[in-house]
Amino acid sequence: MMTMNRIFQKLRGKNTGQYRMLGFCVFLSVLLISSFSLMYFGPTVQDFLPEGGDTRKMASLLLAVTAVGCCVFTLYASSLFFRYKSREYGILLALGESKKSLGKLLFWEVAGVTAAATLLGLIAALPTSWIIWKFFENFIISTNEMTYRFGFTGFLVGTGFALLLSLLLGLAGRRFINQSDIMDILKTQNKTEMVKVIPSWTFPVGIVLTVLGLLLAIGLPSISVNLFYQNISGICNFFYVMTLAGIYLILLNIVAQNRLGKNKEKFYKNMVSVSMMRFFAKSTTRNMCVIVLLLFVSIFATFYGLLYSDSTGLNNTENTKTFALHFPSLEHQITKEAIDKTANKHQVTVTDFGEGEAANLVISYKSRDMTDQGQYITLENEQTKLALFLSVDSYNSLTGRQADVAPGTYKTVTITDYKENIWNFMDGLWEAANPVTGQSLALSYEGSLEYDALAKMSDPYAYILNNQDYAALTDGISQDYMEHLMLFNTTDYESSYLFAMDLLDQYVNHTTDLSNHMGLYDFWAEKLAKERGEDYILANPIDLSMDNIMLLNDWKYAPDFMVVLQQDYMQLICIYVMLCLYIFIISLAAVAIMTYVRSISIAASNRELFVHLDKLGAPKAYQKRILKSQLIKIFQYPSVLGCSLGLLFSALMCWFNDGRYTASELHSLGILLGLTILVFALLYVIYRAAIKQAEEIVGLK
Repeated sequence: MMTMNRIFQKLRGKNTGQYRMLGFCVFLSVLLISSFSLMYFGPTVQDFLPEGGDTRKMASLLLAVTAVGCCVFTLYASSLFFRYKSREYGILLALGESKKSLGKLLFWEVAGVTAAATLLGLIAALPTSWIIWKFFENFIISTNEMTYRFGFTGFLVGTGFALLLSLLLGLAGRRFINQSDIMDILKTQNKTEMVKVIPSWTFPVGIVLTVLGLLLAIGLPSISVNLFYQNISGICNFFYVMTLAGIYLILLNIVAQNRLGKNKEKFYKNMVSVSMMRFFAKSTTRNMCVIVLLLFVSIFATFYGLLYSDSTGLNNTENTKTFALHFPSLEHQITKEAIDKTANKHQVTVTDFGEGEAANLVISYKSRDMTDQGQYITLENEQTKLALFLSVDSYNSLTGRQADVAPGTYKTVTITDYKENIWNFMDGLWEAANPVTGQSLALSYEGSLEYDALAKMSDPYAYILNNQDYAALTDGISQDYMEHLMLFNTTDYESSYLFAMDLLDQYVNHTTDLSNHMGLYDFWAEKLAKERGEDYILANPIDLSMDNIMLLNDWKYAPDFMVVLQQDYMQLICIYVMLCLYIFIISLAAVAIMTYVRSISIAASNRELFVHLDKLGAPKAYQKRILKSQLIKIFQYPSVLGCSLGLLFSALMCWFNDGRYTASELHSLGILLGLTILVFALLYVIYRAAIKQAEEIVGLK
């Protein structure tokens, strides 16, 4: 006896490709989002990323966008699945089968495919995330902090996404089966989505809105801060809506073009192809918009990772010594003899050794702060904190350079290629005072000196004084305010990691309460707070330990060992780059599947049109040209627009960040351009595969 279940079983046997396509899209979506969530929400990454930092916000935003993209392309796959099912269900309804019974059968069919695919995706996510983690771990020195650790939160996020995707597929199936009548279901494959006549001005207006929206959203906050000292970044997010509207107008104009124009021969020659596109204009435009946004996300995520992976500053040994130490003079820390002994132990040669003293003096200086209303205000900070001062002789001895500072002036020490920020002024200091005697001296700005190691030792800056001025200001100062500095090189710093770690271990073990302070701790600020009867929030000591080297980033007297910093930095950027690269992969995979599925859907929807063209005597070459012209638009227009927007956004972000392009930023933009070409190449390969499959569907093979 031929039951309904057996009928469906036979139908499934003849349409296994459609079930595989739907199952694969669900599996891939769940796998990509779940494996990323396992890495991102895992304890290792969460411990590395600062709370409330830009990277957390950016990664969460990009993950949300790619999750939406994965949902969209899976729903497109389901729409193709239902298109193939429409004729079967329409015939069964015509034969008297009830919608209720067909709905149950469809529910179990979709539920079975979805459940199996989501379960496989969740199971495969754990080994996938582990393999990707181990791949990145090969590029760094593995430490306890970089060990892959499973986080249950990431699994919950993946499970939540799987449930959401299952719910959306269930709603799509219910919508399909609840269509008004039999004829609607039978005509699902041939349903058109005509749009009104699109005016010619929509294309140029779309371009203006797209570019202007990006310029205003990125540029206005920077202009407002630098000219009017007002933070309006939140308001400017509205301009991104302009960009979205512009993208939609551009694509709608391209898809729904119907103008006769001046070249009538060209119009009539392409009339069939243009009409095909217009018959599905709404869904095609929405599809292209999602592809544009996903490509934008993939390009920008890559650029974000490239910015983090820039380590040129860490490799620059021309403007600093590779080992630098500073600590309170009263603390019995490691000595030159201990350094030499450790160097001999590890067969390392110490060179260019420099040693000297520096004083923490009370400064009066200008700075900026931001009010609760977002207004930047200039503050006149009179004797509110300490900063590190060196004499010219001490600077020359430590660095091996020759500096000259005129009496009554100072020079500000900055890092290499420094660009002054909104918060601090290089020329903002106007007075320095002895914290013990109160002896003060009015000072004026004479210029700056670039030296990385010294610049990192003081906030907002370290300063160089004339020898006589330094002697006058430090006369009668207690050793509580003095620091001892040691700077040196090794013959091959890149091979001195074990030496650096041994020296770091000794340095940490010699630490006392004199130096066990957080990075922004200021002895003078604490003294003023106590006089006012207030608590000083930075007074708590830091729990220093070699078991957690990352704490050194929050230590006021952290040593500047380039080889260690480079390794720590590589661990950090490995996390950042891994997250960005994975978002790039997810977005690009979503684009690839969406474009392929859309191509197949268009071919299936227009199968009868090609049958009629064949009956009318249209040659195969003409039919293939129409099909190629139809499908290439799905790949060409959103690819160019999405990648171009990603490049433009990245270039604008670099420029409005500090009003210039650095060498590393230009290098990153060059890499991004090359990657864009590779994306085009990948999409071309997918286009060729889609053309081949589409030709088989419409009977041109």
